[in-house]
Amino acid sequence: MVTPEGFEKPVLYIGENAAKIFISRMKEEAGKIASFRTAIDCHICSKPLGNDRVRDHCHLMGMFRGAAHSECNLQYKMPNFLPIFIHNLSGYDSHFMITELGYDSKRINLIPNSEEKYITFSKLINENFSFRFVDTIRFMASSLASLVGNLPSDKFKCTQKIFGDLSTLIQRKGVYPYDYTDSWEKLNETCLPPKEDFFNRLTDSDISDEDYTHAKTVWEAFECKTLGDYSDIYLKSDVTLLADVFENFRNVCFEAYNLDPAWYYTAPGLTFDAMLKHTGIELELLTDYDMILTVEKGIRRGISQCCKQYAEANNKI
Repeated sequence: MVTPEGFEKPVLYIGENAAKIFISRMKEEAGKIASFRTAIDCHICSKPLGNDRVRDHCHLMGMFRGAAHSECNLQYKMPNFLPIFIHNLSGYDSHFMITELGYDSKRINLIPNSEEKYITFSKLINENFSFRFVDTIRFMASSLASLVGNLPSDKFKCTQKIFGDLSTLIQRKGVYPYDYTDSWEKLNETCLPPKEDFFNRLTDSDISDEDYTHAKTVWEAFECKTLGDYSDIYLKSDVTLLADVFENFRNVCFEAYNLDPAWYYTAPGLTFDAMLKHTGIELELLTDYDMILTVEKGIRRGISQCCKQYAEANNKI
């Protein structure tokens, strides 16, 4: 197949219904050409097309995506970063991860919320690529247990792929004895700890009978031999559940706004771009000096003070 962009890779098919496959492929190519010629609006910016229309295609798969303005096509680029999504990254995992990113002299970029909390941070791998850590709680401000509980059963695609027939057991936040597991030796224990060992000092609460029954069911269903095996299931399920929740969030945002949250750091940044895109408003820059002074005088800043932190332990020892 010869296109304005050059030659496409030949398609080789061996098997039954070769003629049917050939005609089907030709109909597909004809449909792409017709779609390109009859397109009225750019599939990227949704504005009317002129004489500068070009065929936009995926540079990885080679698939035709639609007719687009030449300028839009040039700006429609592949990401130069690998996003890594962690729920409540700012509150927990960022602290020990950030110290390990200094393994070489390459640059570390971060956006701080305070000295102790970071909105995001990234590590440069080479001149053109980096990996970026993003906190999903800045898009979905709720616990993972709550988010998973609100997800329809047909949306657990990643969990289903990883856990197969046992995925129905994993379609909820797992139960784990966080405070009890305080040494490597305990991961070798051959039975599930009793219910009282699931007490969480952080929330100062026990788990319910229903939660403990669920933990025992998971232990038996996955044939766990040690607490380490159970830990593996718990950690793996946490990852797949977050993947399902965030992928569903991405799909909803893409259908509603045609924007991908994976390119953003927080929900405010995403929604601000959605507003600009769907209203078509061009924000006017302040050029009048008196207007600038009026705006600056109306800015109310926050409190600046020196505080002495206070913490009280909840144990008598």
